[in-house]
Amino acid sequence: MPTLSHIFLPSLPGDRVPLAALGDSHGVSPRAASMYGRFFGLQEVALTPAPLTEMLSDVLAPARDRVRAHGAGPGTLVYCKTQTHNTFADRNWLRGLADAQGMHDWEVASLSMTSCASALVQMHLAASSRSGGPLIVMTGEKAFHPWVNRLPVGLLAERPACAVFNAGPGGWRVSGTASTHLARFHVNADAMPAAERQALQAIYAERLGQFVEDCLERWRDRISGRMVFLPHNLNRPVTDALIRRLGWQDNSFHGDLARTGHAYCSDGFLNLAAFEAAGHTADQVLLMAAGTGVTFATCLLDRLPATDPEATEPTRTFP
Repeated sequence: MPTLSHIFLPSLPGDRVPLAALGDSHGVSPRAASMYGRFFGLQEVALTPAPLTEMLSDVLAPARDRVRAHGAGPGTLVYCKTQTHNTFADRNWLRGLADAQGMHDWEVASLSMTSCASALVQMHLAASSRSGGPLIVMTGEKAFHPWVNRLPVGLLAERPACAVFNAGPGGWRVSGTASTHLARFHVNADAMPAAERQALQAIYAERLGQFVEDCLERWRDRISGRMVFLPHNLNRPVTDALIRRLGWQDNSFHGDLARTGHAYCSDGFLNLAAFEAAGHTADQVLLMAAGTGVTFATCLLDRLPATDPEATEPTRTFP
């Protein structure tokens, strides 16, 4: 199984923008801002002034250095994302980004078909691979247009992250992964016919709960009594209902949804880094994400001994 060695977060300055100021970027009216605050607990959204390449290079450079410091590489860089097109289609942008970081001999790929669950789906793929080479999973996108900056259940944030796998001791072992799809609802919720949207709303929470329960049953011999649940930063009412269903009120850790928003595929890495920075000592966590498609994904992580001083260095935080 792969090991998650370290998570790198931005050093570039960022902005926490109040909902009332998101009219131009997210198309949020005063009435919508009130709704997002009342139902989903949102107060601000994290935005990064830097363009996409600079925003991602800020987290990729230290991730590359981490791999080199441990004598590993070359490996594979996978950009996990929600948007199908982040740049002009005729430009080999991701290859150019890697080459600019001196990663000419690295393989590069992107994963977007599972939308905001793509990072956990990539961990699912990595867990089934026989390769033990270094892997960098990069996440984070620009919320570039009001049509795509908001969801009915949350607002999109610009928070990049790079997770480094198989590069040094310590960190977390990927102990279990799972993914499932509600293929009938492959259309984005905003574009669904009203009848389909209503059908999805009627079964979404139940199917998500059943999926997590199926995972727990599959991993019943691996689940620790100290496991902590780390859900994505989206749809807080459904997440809270799931926590109550499973009786996890005392062993769940939420990311900063109120001041950050939903950061596409970055949520899992952001929340795990925040969990560690807060000093929590639980030896096992369960990450969960959902993406349009509809895709549900989970990843069970077991903490490894911190035998390397770098394994316990504080992760850089977003200003």
